[in-house]
Amino acid sequence: MNKDSNEYKIRRMIQGIGKISTLPTIFAKVNELLNDPTSSAHDLGKVISGDQGLTARLLRLVNSTFYGFPGKIDTVSHAVTIIGFRRLRELVLGTSVLGMFKGLGDNISFRMEEFWKHSLACGVASKVLAVYRREENPESYFVAGLLHDLGRLVLLESYSEKYREVFTIVQDRNALISEAEMDVFGFTHAEVAKELISFWRLPDSLQGAVGHHHNPQGGPASSSYADMVHISNILVHACKIGSSGERFVPPLSPGAWERVGLKKGILEPAFEKIYEQFEDAFSFFVGPGQG
Repeated sequence: MNKDSNEYKIRRMIQGIGKISTLPTIFAKVNELLNDPTSSAHDLGKVISGDQGLTARLLRLVNSTFYGFPGKIDTVSHAVTIIGFRRLRELVLGTSVLGMFKGLGDNISFRMEEFWKHSLACGVASKVLAVYRREENPESYFVAGLLHDLGRLVLLESYSEKYREVFTIVQDRNALISEAEMDVFGFTHAEVAKELISFWRLPDSLQGAVGHHHNPQGGPASSSYADMVHISNILVHACKIGSSGERFVPPLSPGAWERVGLKKGILEPAFEKIYEQFEDAFSFFVGPGQG
């Protein structure tokens, strides 16, 4: 099956799931304000405050170890001022997408809570590594890690029965999920995620990260997102935080580690930060107040 026919088939699949054909209204409104240079933290606070669940989660997160700000932040406009507009966009995008897919995949032997734990931990790991690299916007790496396996949920929703064949191959042959998906569908969840991110017209860096997190050498040469998410995915599998459905830790690309340029000495303190921040991230995205 050639690349063009795969892209067409994936697009048709995405369009066939009405609930994911467009991003949620709350993200659209926030994104519109963030793109308006005359908007203020007060304007954003008013929009977010209209969503009680998002308001509660945002205030809980900004007062947690995920950010570690001193003192009590008790209004959305103050939270927006503290965390900044770009960080806000990433958080609202992440929680909007998670809400869209909440419950997908429950119709087969696939533990959604474990899946989201893995995805969130990968997001946290990507953010932590981005901080070590002194990246300007670590939250963009967080969202890339959070959404890296999104395509798997699209496949589960569209082909729930057929996807059982993937898990059978994974178990019988000790194969990686992406290898089994190629056997069953002719394309992988990474390709589906990349197409979905493109369909939503989200940044190219995010498309590259989700589309190449298993083969970062195939991503854009100028982007570190695919490398960072690839490494984070391996670390989270090794730490056994949640489960993506893989039976073993996928192989690490030496090239990705070299390109990222981090020292092995940062791994121990990085693991500590990942474990510490994961609980707060899980509470924000999956805990009370979600949905």
